Formats: sequence, structure tokens, C-alpha cells
Amino acid sequence: MSRLVCLLALGLVGIAAVGCTSPVENGPAQAVDVEAAFPIVVEPQVATLVIQVDEGLQNIARGEEDRVRAFVTRWKTRGQGMLNAAAPTGTANQAAAMAALDGLKRVLAASGAPKESVQFSSYRPAGSDANAPITLSFVTYAATAPDCGQDWSKNLGYSPRNTPWPEFGCSTQHNLAAIVADPRDLVEPHASDPADAERRSTVIEKYRAGEPTRTMDDSKADSGQVSTVGQ
Repeated sequence: MSRLVCLLALGLVGIAAVGCTSPVENGPAQAVDVEAAFPIVVEPQVATLVIQVDEGLQNIARGEEDRVRAFVTRWKTRGQGMLNAAAPTGTANQAAAMAALDGLKRVLAASGAPKESVQFSSYRPAGSDANAPITLSFVTYAATAPDCGQDWSKNLGYSPRNTPWPEFGCSTQHNLAAIVADPRDLVEPHASDPADAERRSTVIEKYRAGEPTRTMDDSKADSGQVSTVGQ
């Protein structure tokens, strides 16, 4: 009887040991959708450049041309729609601003802004601003992500099942929103460039003639040889 009890006890110990060493699998409840947990929001915003007017020169102030060129470059790469230029009206420097607007048009044309893509208008500044500037603006997109570091309730030094912590993936999403060159890429892809029909015709003609269709001849191709000794 005592031998049977010992065997049963050993069996239970063995079962318990196997149970302790069996890995615990993480299921769907532990899966984390980083994009859903920390979504990147892409929203339109207005980028504005304030251009000072020099009444004495009846033109835009010195040093403003470089700022305008940089702003136009930014518009060409990230802008949506028209480039808007607005001159003040009903101010003491209205005449100078209108004259400066002609100078601004020349700078925009020299910077690569097509005439049909620039919209000119006027605005009445609040108060009596005797030195009201010309404004240049366009609509662009900005990407933002939630701030990180809000939930550190879990001890990262102890995770037997290796499950994600509450902030898992937040910094990646935050950094992606900060460094993306064009936030529009997070909403929709760019249109594909047209195919090179000329090159495609060349390849087809070579294929029909039984000629190699590669663009590199054997003299420039990588032979894969380790050594030329013995040739």
C-alpha cells in the first residue's frame, strides 16, 4: 500500500513539474494594434509667411526675397492648391504695399511659381497698423501623434509572458509623424509615373529577335568568379 502511495506521489510531482515547464502562449487578447492604440492624425493647416514692406523703396524689405524663395520651395513640395498673396488695404502704407506686390510677383516667377497658381487678394488689418505686411500662405498637411509617457503603470523589469506594456509602439508612431517628409503619404500613395513605352518596345523587339534583353553586356557584368587564375 505504501509503495502505491509513493508511486502516486511521484506521478503527481512529475505532472506538476511538466506543468511548470510548459510555455504559456499569448493569445489574441495580448495582440496590440499600434496604429489603433496610437493613431497618427493628418490634418490640413495653413502655412503663412509675413513679408515686410519698405515704404522708402516701395518694394519688399531687404532680405525678404530669400525667405520668399524658401517658402515657395516648401509650397512646391508640400503645398495643396493655390499660393495666396494678400496685401493690406486701408492702411497708411497701402500704396507702398501695392507697389511691393509687383516686386513680389517677380520674385515668385523667378522662384518657379506659375502665374496661374498664385492668387492675389487684399485684407484689412485689425487696428491701425501703419506697417502692415504682405502675407503669403498656402494649405499644407501636418501629421500629429499622441504624446508618450502617459502610462508607466506596468513594471517593465518583470514580464514573464513578455506581453506589451501600455506605451508599446507610442514612440515609433510619434517619431514617424515627426519625420515623415509628406504627411499625405500616410493618407494615400502618390500616383504612379507613366511606363517607359520606348524601353518596353526595345525589350519586346529584342525578345522577338532572340537577342538578350539585358542592358549590360558581358564585359561589364559580374561574372561571379572568385579568381581568374588558370584562364
